[in-house]
Amino acid sequence: MKARLLLVLLALAAAAFPAAASASHRAGACTPGMTKVAGTDARTFCGPAKATVTVGGKTLSFSGGACEHTAAYVSVNIGTVVLGQTSAKKPDYFGLNVGAGVGAGNRPAPHDGSYTGAVVAAVKSGKSYLVRGDTAKVTLAGNRSHGTFASTLLFGGGAVSGTFSCG
Repeated sequence: MKARLLLVLLALAAAAFPAAASASHRAGACTPGMTKVAGTDARTFCGPAKATVTVGGKTLSFSGGACEHTAAYVSVNIGTVVLGQTSAKKPDYFGLNVGAGVGAGNRPAPHDGSYTGAVVAAVKSGKSYLVRGDTAKVTLAGNRSHGTFASTLLFGGGAVSGTFSCG
């Protein structure tokens, strides 16, 4: 489970490296780029993106992230993704990649509409949530600036859904 989550998080982070470097952010509130979490490489994303995830009757909120749009995919990254194994509590993170981007392996997502298959992962208060990507349904709207997703958790089942906005 940990290895699979790590691979998903790495795919999400790799897809958004260019976006993180150019993300706008409030002065002093967030510093984008590479960092360390308990000695392990991590990447912090900053900007106006936000997301909510509903799982197990709980709503998890994320804000202050970056979006990247290409002709092939949409990638949303919020918070700090740890790029390796650590025994330390992981920081909050939300990542979504839909389309033919890194890790998604699906058809391109060049316009608004519904797409099946995505990479979606979240970490909140140290707890990791990995969405079953092969059945994830993502709906993009507003010139791919926001949308919704729904699926089940990869481990343990249970419904998971959410929204995201690029700002």
